[in-house]
Amino acid sequence: MRPLPFLSYAGAIVEVREEVRQLASPLAEEDGYELVDVEMASAGRHRIIRVFLDKPGGVSVGDCARFSRRLSDCLDMNQTIPGSYHLEVSSPGLDRPIRTLEHVQRFAGQRVSLATHEPREGRRRWEGVLLALGDDRVGVRTEDNEEHGFEWAEVKSARLVVDPWEGLRNTTGRTAAKPKSRPKPRGGAR
Repeated sequence: MRPLPFLSYAGAIVEVREEVRQLASPLAEEDGYELVDVEMASAGRHRIIRVFLDKPGGVSVGDCARFSRRLSDCLDMNQTIPGSYHLEVSSPGLDRPIRTLEHVQRFAGQRVSLATHEPREGRRRWEGVLLALGDDRVGVRTEDNEEHGFEWAEVKSARLVVDPWEGLRNTTGRTAAKPKSRPKPRGGAR
């Protein structure tokens, strides 16, 4: 979906998403939240604004509801979004998006799925361990232990990946064999 334009009083065209971010960011900081991301979507004629918050220990449903009321009041007061819209506020979830280089630093060493704008080595999608390479660079160490580095500007999207088998993997990256079932004891007390 193309971003929806917003005409500010100064006449400059600013994306609605960025305008929402500018309103939401200080509200989030006041309440001790991290504003992870703002997404725009549409369903028919309705616009949907999704705001993702986080804080140490995670956000609760109550946190999201309180923030939603405050942000909704600001959006309405500033007439940021023409027409009707639905505001959704939630945690970023387990597959949290990686949107900034600060996020890269924070989540380095965790499993990530990364997509690039242009193909490299015949592919655009990379999955593996997130590497913070410095100097506006990010990397992925794939399961074959190869490291691939990218300029941050080359990255289209990146998300954490929840790997339920991570604890069962051995050093070769393959899933460890299931333990054999124990033999049933013979005899004994009944």
